[in-house]
Amino acid sequence: MSHRMDYANLPMKFIIFLLTFMPILGNNQIKSSHVLEQQHINLLVAQIRTAPMDPILFWNQVMLHACGNDYDPSIASVPDQDGPGATARAFGIIHGAMHDSMIVFNPVYKSIFKHKNIPVMKNTPVRPAIDAAITEAAFLTLSHLYPKQQNILTAVRNKYLMRIPSDIIKQSAINKGIYIGRLIADSILKDRVNDGSQINQSYVPSLQAGYHQTDPTHPTQGFVGVHWGNVKPFFLNSTSQYRPLNIVGDTFKSRFAYLNSQTYLNEFDEIRSMGSKTSKVRTEDQTHIGIAWGYDGVPKIGTPPRLYNQIVRVIATQQNNTLEQNARLFALVNIGLGDAGFAAWETKYFYQFWRPIVAIRQSTDKIRVDSNWLPLGAQGDGADTNFTPPFPAYVSGHSTFGSTCFETLRLFYKKDTISFQFQSDEYNGQTIDSNTGKPRPARIRKYSSFTQAEMENYMSRLYLGVHWRCDAENGKILGRQIAQHVYRAVA
Repeated sequence: MSHRMDYANLPMKFIIFLLTFMPILGNNQIKSSHVLEQQHINLLVAQIRTAPMDPILFWNQVMLHACGNDYDPSIASVPDQDGPGATARAFGIIHGAMHDSMIVFNPVYKSIFKHKNIPVMKNTPVRPAIDAAITEAAFLTLSHLYPKQQNILTAVRNKYLMRIPSDIIKQSAINKGIYIGRLIADSILKDRVNDGSQINQSYVPSLQAGYHQTDPTHPTQGFVGVHWGNVKPFFLNSTSQYRPLNIVGDTFKSRFAYLNSQTYLNEFDEIRSMGSKTSKVRTEDQTHIGIAWGYDGVPKIGTPPRLYNQIVRVIATQQNNTLEQNARLFALVNIGLGDAGFAAWETKYFYQFWRPIVAIRQSTDKIRVDSNWLPLGAQGDGADTNFTPPFPAYVSGHSTFGSTCFETLRLFYKKDTISFQFQSDEYNGQTIDSNTGKPRPARIRKYSSFTQAEMENYMSRLYLGVHWRCDAENGKILGRQIAQHVYRAVA
């Protein structure tokens, strides 16, 4: 008589239990890396039990956790998604997959992406199938995009599937959901294989005045996202479709003319004063605004797309969104952020405009030059000293991303005046300030409209001294155009 286990006749939950826990039961010596992974697994699994939420919100939380981990050297020696543009692309893929998996079973919206050979699902208990489809689509895309966290993601996926209520009929629906989630995830991932995101390019900085160079206090930082403007966008016709106005000049002659314009000199004086590390004119609240909107790629905090998703979570929960509304809203926001990243970085490396720290230190104006000037800077958060980001100034990625997010929220809810409050992870009572070496206090910011939050985001980079006002203004225009384009394309 054979003692081999017959998996074919076992309930899926029992199979998942065996696959998850048998290796652990047979291993009494857990390595330190496994202990660390288990801590992250426990944290996420606890939210399944103690903070019930629909699968879109849950897997969005897992995604944001993965983004924070991606910049933690104890988890990822090098980020899988390096830079805000790469993060935004990943988020768009993940939420597009979750959305399109859901509507196979509940077609309240049209599919965002085009798929081939997706079967029609009839006479299937909808909610168990949807929960499983969203879970599998999220798991597979996350695993592909954050492979260094595969063990964490697998354990959380298995735990989540085990908690979907089931009987014989519902188990069949769960199996169908898993199947659809796999098909949709595979379809989207295959479509993005040759989108240009893996093709590296080099940037050789010009020595002419007005062109981007590395932060002189971080000379080895390199240049991030040089190729990003050449990546295939999700819905834009091209990454240059809404390229901002040529106000900074695109030739040596026109650049020189701009550097001698009163517009530039006014912005120069503004940032030299307000954005300085030792500024006497920047208020305490403005300093808080600058830091709170940071998210400049440090451990556990990650990049700006994570911040904007945290804000959307607050709004979606406060507005009592349905599962279907959450699927739609988060897909629109994140696909918009993906295209915002492509377009902003195309603009950055097209114009290659210099950052304030280089401009102020290298100014030929004997009155304005300050060879030792330091900005308040993007925050090192205890991991490093403050810095200027490693890509050109014009336009601001923060302003572009933020305006894409808030314009999408305005379009989705059909109004601007929704009040909310938000606690940035930069001020969660735990994040270490790189200037003081101590945790920053827990602080909450309150807003009466999306526009108020959008303009704080806009101004934040000026308060840090890492951007010019024209960067923020034209980033805002670009971001709103992208949100409107994506919203129309998907409607």
